[in-house]
Amino acid sequence: MVENGGDGWVVEENKTMVPDAPAQTCFVTSFSWCGKKQILDLEEEGLWPELLDSGKIDIRVSDWWGARHDCGCQYLLVVQLIDANQAALDNFTAAPEPIQQWNNNACFQVTHVFSNIKKGVRFVSFEHRGQDTQFWAGHYGARVTNSSVTVLVHLP
Repeated sequence: MVENGGDGWVVEENKTMVPDAPAQTCFVTSFSWCGKKQILDLEEEGLWPELLDSGKIDIRVSDWWGARHDCGCQYLLVVQLIDANQAALDNFTAAPEPIQQWNNNACFQVTHVFSNIKKGVRFVSFEHRGQDTQFWAGHYGARVTNSSVTVLVHLP
């Protein structure tokens, strides 16, 4: 699900190298809030209910975000663990302080690990949003890249 605020999203080269990223490109937001939301079906991804309910997994989420040197930006990450009835079992929100203008192409990673996961989780909702702080036409807003959701299995 994509929300195109302002002039919408574009893809550009990263302004700062993101370590271990398979591609050095990013999605760039505009002068009004832009959002991308994806709901991952953990069973479709190959995980089975007994494993998901075993208490032996963690779910790690990660996202990189940054700004252009000449324009500040705002960023928001909202992640939810959801059951088969679409009820939220757990959530994580990151709303870091905005990056200011003249920032040397600042780039940051947001990570969170869900542990002690409640039985019933079947989906992960991953949403990131951004906008620029100068309200300039074009694509001067938050730059997001290398987003990931990883299921970590604890072996006996």
